[in-house]
Amino acid sequence: MLDRTQMPEFGKVESIDLIEPKVHHLSNGLPVFYINAGVQDVLKVELVFDTGTSTANKLLVGSSTVNLMKEGTNKRSAAEIAEAVDFYGSYLQAEVAHDQSSISLFTLNKHLKNTLPTLAEVYSEAAFPEREFETYVLQHQQEMLVNQQKVGYLGAKAFSAALYGNNHPYGRSAEVEDYLKLKRQDLVDHHDQEILSRIKYILVAGRTNEQTLPALETYFGSDKRLPIPEHAMETNGESVKTVHVQKDDAVQNAIRVGRILFNRNHSDFIGMQILCTVLGGYFGSRLMSNIREDKGYTYGIGAGMVSLQHSGYLTISTQVGSDVCQAALNEVYFEIERLRKELIPISELELVRNYMLGSILKSIDGPFHLASKWKMYLEYGLGIDTHHDLIHRIKTITPERLKALANQYLQQDDLTQVTAGQPLS
Repeated sequence: MLDRTQMPEFGKVESIDLIEPKVHHLSNGLPVFYINAGVQDVLKVELVFDTGTSTANKLLVGSSTVNLMKEGTNKRSAAEIAEAVDFYGSYLQAEVAHDQSSISLFTLNKHLKNTLPTLAEVYSEAAFPEREFETYVLQHQQEMLVNQQKVGYLGAKAFSAALYGNNHPYGRSAEVEDYLKLKRQDLVDHHDQEILSRIKYILVAGRTNEQTLPALETYFGSDKRLPIPEHAMETNGESVKTVHVQKDDAVQNAIRVGRILFNRNHSDFIGMQILCTVLGGYFGSRLMSNIREDKGYTYGIGAGMVSLQHSGYLTISTQVGSDVCQAALNEVYFEIERLRKELIPISELELVRNYMLGSILKSIDGPFHLASKWKMYLEYGLGIDTHHDLIHRIKTITPERLKALANQYLQQDDLTQVTAGQPLS
């Protein structure tokens, strides 16, 4: 009989196999990465563009263009497009990040021939109808007005600016009045000059069959492809070390602490991921144990590494009661100092290893998760060796190496501190 008074032993993850995508080039040279996986007869077709919010020459243009592509074409209205895909149980989804963006079709395999033409039409013939554009602008203006009352939003915005500067593509952020400056023609121009010329690849995941690639050839293989030019990125200015955003009626303060570091291509990125997990990357992390469980200052606090195409940074974020903001900051720096001065106990490191390996298993469970994983790797020109290296580093990194990383990258004088809310007491 099972003894429920005894906790089961941890099961160690010995290996994690990652299905690699196959590569096919359409007649025009456009790469198609396809992953034949899963048990359900569903398919995701994602068009990935080498342009995002940081590459547009005007604030809001990059995100607005991609989000409005499916809201009307030269042939059909937004309602007709929605009805065309919904009839087959399918849907379209737009995603926009700093350095790239995409639009995806989710569909049953048997309906690909009926739904793929709509994806192709949305990509090549987006019209950005004036009515849809005005509705979008009004809606997002109102959302921003609401967000400007939230200390979390104010803190995140100020943190990016403090790290990179207000004029840097990674540091700049929009204001409400920027929506008033946005014109429909801006979106048309961005679509014609950036989206159409900067399709990087097509990523397909699900139950592919012998009809998948010919269908993609029909709708995407004949367009003339231009060489994708490199987007110039300014060098980072000097980060501001301390910023406070005043909000007198706040009952909570937002906290952001971090610094510019590097992206996934750097040899220390994986080590810093592991160190950040120890610090604040899971529920039993040091920051959670101290600031939530012991002190009761917050419901949640996290630390992590953020990778961008031309940079990367470490961030610690939380929201606490305004009256304990300074006390919470003191505890954040206390936990960072512990990482610099003390070796992480083996038992704690083993727990982190198990957590991270389990998280990786979860992140590749199913074809769509696999596609997201490979999309991340492809953005940085990485391959299967990176996956194997990640597993190896998690399993073998030592407390001594983590302490060395903490001393190299977590010196308090190098950190930027941003708070939003009531004045610090």
